[in-house]
Amino acid sequence: MNRFLLNYYHQSHLLKFYKTLNKMQKQELKNDIKKIDFKLINSLYVNSYKDDLFDVSKVSNLKCIYDINDKDRKSFCQTGKNIIINNEYAIVIMAGGNASRLGLDIPKGTLELNIKGKMKSLFETYIDQLKSAHKKYGVYISLYIMVSTLNREKTIDFFENHKYFDYPKDKIIFFTQGNLPILDVKGKIILSEKHHVAFGPRGNGDVFNSLENNGLIKKMKQDKIKYILFTTVDNILTKLVDPCFIGSTVDLGYDIGTKTLLKEDEQSKNYVFCKYNGHPSMIPSQYITPEVTNAKDDDGNYIFRDINITYHMISLSFLDKISKIEFGYNRTYKKNKYVDDDGIIIEPSSPNSFKFEKLIFNSFKYADDMLLYRVKNDEFLPIKNKEDIKKVEEYFQNRTS
Repeated sequence: MNRFLLNYYHQSHLLKFYKTLNKMQKQELKNDIKKIDFKLINSLYVNSYKDDLFDVSKVSNLKCIYDINDKDRKSFCQTGKNIIINNEYAIVIMAGGNASRLGLDIPKGTLELNIKGKMKSLFETYIDQLKSAHKKYGVYISLYIMVSTLNREKTIDFFENHKYFDYPKDKIIFFTQGNLPILDVKGKIILSEKHHVAFGPRGNGDVFNSLENNGLIKKMKQDKIKYILFTTVDNILTKLVDPCFIGSTVDLGYDIGTKTLLKEDEQSKNYVFCKYNGHPSMIPSQYITPEVTNAKDDDGNYIFRDINITYHMISLSFLDKISKIEFGYNRTYKKNKYVDDDGIIIEPSSPNSFKFEKLIFNSFKYADDMLLYRVKNDEFLPIKNKEDIKKVEEYFQNRTS
């Protein structure tokens, strides 16, 4: 263990309780410390206090399609169907989180809901879609599930116990996203226990590096996959297999296609899609002035009102490119348990520490362009809190009544 490194980066407190640990605990702490890129985490902390200036004058709009005419829709759907039938399409579900906001200590994807009178987990509803796609197109679509170190074991056990919901086991591939240490407001790495560093997942934007690090981009190339959908585990209305969307992105020649919703409330804090310096980006809420939010094209349609629902399809070539890029992190201020100076584990009642996370949309700036595919609210019903569970169950109850 490099004590010089700990001293150099002002993290020697990680060894405060070292002498009190047994042999196994000492080794566990050493292993945790060896995982830390001190230079990176120090850089993230220092630079997170520097504001990146956003120049609204450099903003332009992305191409957005909606209300597609019948001729184009038919063409898009045929292209999408061909891609699916040729087994050139795969899906990545980002499922690294636990249902802690719901008061549950379970992987979020294992959350069970009353769907049309039957209790089903989020995962099962998605596998149902893939089984329906198999009946329709005659292929088993590969599903990649990104888990975290916190929920990997429970997630895999869940699938094993449910016999993979009768979907081919070799078509469901689990991979684990990376972690970063959690810092207090002074930049000190916190301990979750006397013999463990507090780590947090790197965010959904880590999915690209994690696929590469687990050898899965190589597997996709071997399987002749050409297009990959990335979406989150908590939107129960997500359409995992949408040939028209797939075909529109491919026919119009884009490496990235993303589904969006039109922001109805101009006062909302949602970021909106745009081009910035000629590349895909998003406008932070503090820069969305009335002039920006009310800007329209020649046909009277809003051009800066499309919000992110984390539903992105990208080409394998673009995935290969960004998987090798270490793009930026966002700092979030959250509650995390920690060991105080007396060795007592504290459960804070309010935010106390910084996590650093990559977000998928931070990668878009490395593309020349992207397509926005605007959908209606019937494709977006995420579960973020207890109230959302009731909304989902009422939604499906109303559809059966």
